[in-house]
Amino acid sequence: MIFKKTSSVARFTLFFILFTLCAPSILSLSIPEKVLIHQNETGGKWLPEGAKWILSSKETPSEDVWQNSGEKLNQNSFQKIDATVYLCGFIPFKNVDLSVTDEIKLTPGGNLVGINLKTKGVLVVGTEDVQTKNGKLSPAKKSGIKEGDIITSINQTKVYSTDDVSNLISESDGTILINGERDGKEMTWEIQIPKDSKEKKIGLWVRDTVAGIGTVTFYSDTGFGALGHPISDIDTGECITSSGGSIFDASVVGVEKSEKGSPGALKGVFSGKKIGEISENSPFGIYGKSSAPDYEKVSIQPRSETKTGEAKIICDIGDGREEFSAKIIRILPHGETTKGMVIEITDKKLIEKCGGIVQGMSGSPIVQNGKLVGAVTHVFVNDPTRGYGIFIENMLAEAEKIK
Repeated sequence: MIFKKTSSVARFTLFFILFTLCAPSILSLSIPEKVLIHQNETGGKWLPEGAKWILSSKETPSEDVWQNSGEKLNQNSFQKIDATVYLCGFIPFKNVDLSVTDEIKLTPGGNLVGINLKTKGVLVVGTEDVQTKNGKLSPAKKSGIKEGDIITSINQTKVYSTDDVSNLISESDGTILINGERDGKEMTWEIQIPKDSKEKKIGLWVRDTVAGIGTVTFYSDTGFGALGHPISDIDTGECITSSGGSIFDASVVGVEKSEKGSPGALKGVFSGKKIGEISENSPFGIYGKSSAPDYEKVSIQPRSETKTGEAKIICDIGDGREEFSAKIIRILPHGETTKGMVIEITDKKLIEKCGGIVQGMSGSPIVQNGKLVGAVTHVFVNDPTRGYGIFIENMLAEAEKIK
């Protein structure tokens, strides 16, 4: 096979075609889907050079206002804005959900708490076979009930605990009617109790509470936010639908160090002192009511102002709440998730004692330039000195939903 030398014109043409195809996608990824801007600040930090936006108030959607990217938005501007980015001043390019707000100050957490979360009804965590005279079978599985399903009533009686389930089954004869939910949809299952089994069993494993430890990210005037990711059931992996719960003072009694391929964990114990009530277990963490400790308040730093570079995380690894050095090494294009940025632990003490990030640190505040940026959410299993973080505006937006 003979290869001919590619001409300069052909190479330039190929480059131009690839650039033309890829540039819009790359540019679009560089502009966030949602932007939080403080009043009297410009929004040009996240716009391409020369770009403009057209703003439309969500309260008065018929009113359109042209706005240069370098001009400031003040408290008289729209608080909730639909913005369209215009390239070259006239080419509509991308829609953005823009929020303008007063400067927000929060109290960074970093303190370890014990978490006791109540499930809504009871959570199905498994099924098993029941021994009968005719062999083994699982009436629950046969009915179609699955791991992750939520049981809310049995024979039209509400259930709130595993004891409720056990008692109602033992009191039943023949067919049991179970109502519940799957992925937010109402479900009904009919289960036949085997007549020839020694005990009234239907082969069902359920859970009504989940307990563990985690780190508070922030305290506001109305409550708290923690973890930065949902509490999921250990057996099903599903985000637990909660009916509430509590947080307690907790202390670190040991550390299982993270190693490559094996994430470690903080070992903590509850003190028994309840310090808050959980209102919601959401995809972006847990939220609820609690009084703020006497820590210093700081301003928040939105994603649009956050840069790669030096940062700190605040957490407790056994000596109380401390600051540890870290770096934000990457800001991901789509930051509307629990994985909006990549951080790296650089603090020698934290690496020596913990190996980097360990389980239980989820929710640890990330601070840059003295401002609250977000929270640690995940550890890289193959490199525990690195992990993901969530941006604080995503947590605040979730907290706003549950007020």
